[in-house]
Amino acid sequence: MKTDELPTPALIIDLDAVERNIAKMQKFVTSRGCNIRPHAKSHKSPFIAKKQIAAGAVGQCCQTLLEAEALMLAGVDRILLTHNLASGPAIERFLNLKKNGEIMIIVDGTENAEMLAKAARHRGMVADVIVDTDIGANKVGQQPGEPAAKFSRWVTQTEGLRFRGIMGYEGHLQVSTPAFEERNAKAQVALAGVTKTLTALKELGIAPEIVTCGGTGTYNITAGYPGVTEIQPGSYIYMDRRYGEIGPAGTDFEKAMTVVGTVVSTPTPTRAVTDLGWKAVGIEYEAIGVGGMPTPMLPGLKYSPGGDEHGVLNAEEPKYRPNVGDRVKFIPAHCDTTLNLYGTFYGVRGDHVEVACPVARR
Repeated sequence: MKTDELPTPALIIDLDAVERNIAKMQKFVTSRGCNIRPHAKSHKSPFIAKKQIAAGAVGQCCQTLLEAEALMLAGVDRILLTHNLASGPAIERFLNLKKNGEIMIIVDGTENAEMLAKAARHRGMVADVIVDTDIGANKVGQQPGEPAAKFSRWVTQTEGLRFRGIMGYEGHLQVSTPAFEERNAKAQVALAGVTKTLTALKELGIAPEIVTCGGTGTYNITAGYPGVTEIQPGSYIYMDRRYGEIGPAGTDFEKAMTVVGTVVSTPTPTRAVTDLGWKAVGIEYEAIGVGGMPTPMLPGLKYSPGGDEHGVLNAEEPKYRPNVGDRVKFIPAHCDTTLNLYGTFYGVRGDHVEVACPVARR
């Protein structure tokens, strides 16, 4: 099948570009003496995860229990769940996955950690945990330094838990600061929290096996940072319009994801309407004022949503307006949330479809 035979709207992944992105990131991280544990929230696919692991990744990060289940039950057996669990049934499902491979989880307080420990003790098991530290995102995590170290010591003393390391993810810096020098300066401040925690842990005689940080926007800052053992970028495999503005990651990695829609109406000389609406492309960045609309891959056009199933293309001049039946490709503003709108992506090489791949556990 060729790409122009696909029903629209369709999510298309350039497999050649994905494989080049995977190889380039792996080579860079390895050169810095660091490991990579890519984040599956960007692809939600055992198919892609196995490509990353074959290239040298030490496992996968998952942001939801559903993602972790989908990957592990498909044979991806080294996972870090970077999200807190706070209910008995969810913790039971997490512990069930330990029968199939190595799975770790972050904890950031005694409440959720004790829930996990109690369930593990009841089963005669030990849960592997990573202590989450807040290095600037102001969401979850222990405060860096002494608070995180003291909590880590509590973990080491709690039956049913095994302390494996710490996480300090500078997620607030990934796409918020386009200029590299400014982002680097802010990242150094954030990562100082990791150093502070490592120092406090050493004073308590605790040596973390894993120190996991970093994303696509800071990969070349965090990989090789003193004490960091692995980074967890996700978007680098696909990239998107927003990451395209982030130097130098936006040019270091290729844009491998496009969405394609069909023009279904041309009501005026400068307006065309496609079948690419709210349900087919993520635009949530628009809500925080950083530009969330997809970019048409044709000149002279600007996209705006026209409802659930319609997307409006306004042309600068009539000569730029496509015709009914024409297909238009777009670069999404955000690859993660766009992928989450689809049940299937089409992996292509050139204009030929190689695989119709399910998106696991949306």
